Amino acid sequence: MRKRASNPFQHKVKSLQADVRTEENSIPSHNTIPVPKKKKRATMFQIARLVYLLLVFVTGCMSIVSHQVIILLLFHNDPVRKAKFMRFTKQNFLVLLVYMTSKVSPTELIVTFGDSPALNNTVLTDPKTKRPTFNLDNHAIVIANHQIYSDWVFVWFLAYLNKCADEIFIVMKRSLEKLPVLGFGMRNYNFVFLSRNWASDREYMVQSFRKVATVGKKCWLLIFPEGTNLSTTTYSKSLKYAEKAHLKPTQDVLLPRARGLYLACKNLGGTTRTLYDLTIGYSGHPSDKMAQDVYTLSSIYLFGNGPKSISIHVDAIDIQHDISGIDFSEDSTQLSVKKEEAEIEKFGNWLNERWYKKDALMKQYYETGKFENARGKECRMQLKLGSSLELINVYIVPLLAYLFGFFIYKVVQRLLH
Repeated sequence: MRKRASNPFQHKVKSLQADVRTEENSIPSHNTIPVPKKKKRATMFQIARLVYLLLVFVTGCMSIVSHQVIILLLFHNDPVRKAKFMRFTKQNFLVLLVYMTSKVSPTELIVTFGDSPALNNTVLTDPKTKRPTFNLDNHAIVIANHQIYSDWVFVWFLAYLNKCADEIFIVMKRSLEKLPVLGFGMRNYNFVFLSRNWASDREYMVQSFRKVATVGKKCWLLIFPEGTNLSTTTYSKSLKYAEKAHLKPTQDVLLPRARGLYLACKNLGGTTRTLYDLTIGYSGHPSDKMAQDVYTLSSIYLFGNGPKSISIHVDAIDIQHDISGIDFSEDSTQLSVKKEEAEIEKFGNWLNERWYKKDALMKQYYETGKFENARGKECRMQLKLGSSLELINVYIVPLLAYLFGFFIYKVVQRLLH
């Protein structure tokens, strides 16, 4: 009988308890009020940098959304051109995020690859920038473990290196759709927003995934099967879920949920052969601490304390041949409920096994600081744009529209006088 895995955060709890006992023992016998520890305060430079970043981010987002509004007005009855120009704004959003992150918290990406033949000759060199680029499948489903809120930015950057950043579709929780300005922008990108309720999400997912399947030659669909990032609360829920479902608990990842990914594979199976499984590790924190607690938004963008390196291990899975017992070319709308549930159970078992391997990879990462590398090679690059001039694309169209409008206004004003 397999021994149940221990909770990796027990060490942290014990450490905290020991600290409390030490503090209690060090209190003098007379009644004194302990002096609280001072919180870390931002320097004037850090505050000025944050103001600059906020200015860039707010004006950039407003510019992108303004561009989208222009597209919707001009190409309302021309879906082909509308989609083409929306793709341009989608890449610009990533450009904005990468520019900000690279300026405040420079990060090195270390990418390793599994031994699948589909990952042969995947790293190329851009002849213009001399930077690494990827030759991965342009039409794929991408899954990853979820540790911090900005995981998706780094996966999106891989799509940027693979020349398909303008055709990435991300599955997110529905609450993000309601964000001011950003929610409107992401809806125009056809991101998939879920309420995490199978009854209400199923038909919506089928329609969304079918739409994604027909966008063209380039398409990355990004899904985090864990559904949320790793935290003390979500890990506790994962342990309870494992106990309820009679599953082996994990140590450094959350147990995945299979239904959304199953529908994605089922509805993209006719046009998509490849499923990329990414395992992401952040340097600078031990396994008994949460990456989301160490690398908060304020830590990264105010204090500049982001991860010095991000390791990403890539495995490739052939959807049709590597996942046995399921016909992914079959129309999901024609399945009986009984057959669909049986397939979901099979798919769930396969996905759990993938996640146990991912958990082992994460354990190895925390012990050695790197992922296994069967090929003996790794690709290292800085998280930064090919050229800072790409940032101009974020602002150029609304700026030209403003100048054109101002010119017309002046002409009309002169004619009237």
